[in-house]
Amino acid sequence: MITSSFVVSLFGIGLALGQTVPNVTVATVSQAFMSSGIVPDVLSSFNPTAILNVVFLDQATNSSVDVTPGMNLTMEQTLMEPQFFLSANDTSLDQQTYVLVIVDPDAPTPQNATEAQFRHMLAGDLHVNGSTSSGLGAPLTNTSAALTEFVNPTPPAGSDPHR
Repeated sequence: MITSSFVVSLFGIGLALGQTVPNVTVATVSQAFMSSGIVPDVLSSFNPTAILNVVFLDQATNSSVDVTPGMNLTMEQTLMEPQFFLSANDTSLDQQTYVLVIVDPDAPTPQNATEAQFRHMLAGDLHVNGSTSSGLGAPLTNTSAALTEFVNPTPPAGSDPHR
């Protein structure tokens, strides 16, 4: 049974492998979702209880790209499916099953969002692999095939940044 879900726009929260992200709290994430308009455009409300950390591998530089609230990412940085980590003080979240959705509320462009809510990924049956209360958070692993495999962003030339 799926007991919890997360919605991530390519605007998410980041975690460097081996270090924590400074000043990223549930409150700052909630505020970032509100100020960007993700609430109410994508979600009618948002009351997070944990941090979803998103890390891309930039193939051009072979380095981790730790996503933080409000960060702009290049298409090159988002070519590969990101890794996801869950960080929480509530260890009961370690035993839950999660659904992860990555959407673009501004497709194809913020000026012309005719394809808004473009689904970049839909994965169910994700489980925590470790303890969410550790300094890094715990990796989320998918124990079944994604319903929609990761589709990297490809905004048209000249598009303003997407949320």
